[in-house]
Amino acid sequence: SHLMSERERGISERTLAGDRHTYSSFFGWLHKEKMIQENPCLNLGSIKYTKKVLFPFSSVEIERIKEVCHTDRDKAMVSFLLSTGCRVSEVVSLDYEDIDFQEMEVKVLGKGNKERIVFIDDITAMLLKRYKKNRKPKIEALFAGRGTERMTTGGVRFALKKIEQESGVENVHPHRFRRTFATGLARRGMNVQEIQKLLGHSSIDTTMTYVNVENSGVQASYKKFSA
Repeated sequence: SHLMSERERGISERTLAGDRHTYSSFFGWLHKEKMIQENPCLNLGSIKYTKKVLFPFSSVEIERIKEVCHTDRDKAMVSFLLSTGCRVSEVVSLDYEDIDFQEMEVKVLGKGNKERIVFIDDITAMLLKRYKKNRKPKIEALFAGRGTERMTTGGVRFALKKIEQESGVENVHPHRFRRTFATGLARRGMNVQEIQKLLGHSSIDTTMTYVNVENSGVQASYKKFSA
């Protein structure tokens, strides 16, 4: 009944599906602990919703995003996200010393404590060095927050939200940079397995959801490696 009233208020089906899962998990736990006789959510059917397809940024959108990056940090951060495809959690845990400017590579600790190597381009390297030069010398983190020595995931999202508002580009969030990174590599002909390695995905199926292009070469590679 609560979910029905929420629907009437215009709450999205996706949110309702999440609520249903939360309630079901809670009542399932109560039933397991013998605090209630049955889980009332079992009779409540699943809530279907349409998953929103998140397309990569277009070249024009990327340019608009870069135009409103007014600080050295934001310029370096946007460039880093675009050139490495790192997760936001990986970005905030990096130290400046993790960047190997000689080899133009970064050692990243991903999900499940799996280590991988990602790469930076010349522009990103230049912007990172400029940002480092013009900030407090003793900060170890790759990116510092406002008044804090290390940026948080919330801080990154807040900074990107401000960029979104100023640029007029919709959905400026960390994961979309990651998707743009993967799609760009696919369009330029990189093998799906190599993209998978750079993204740190354990499954090639996950990588394919990122590579949002009509690319027969990518599709052929996918069929070859998933057969």
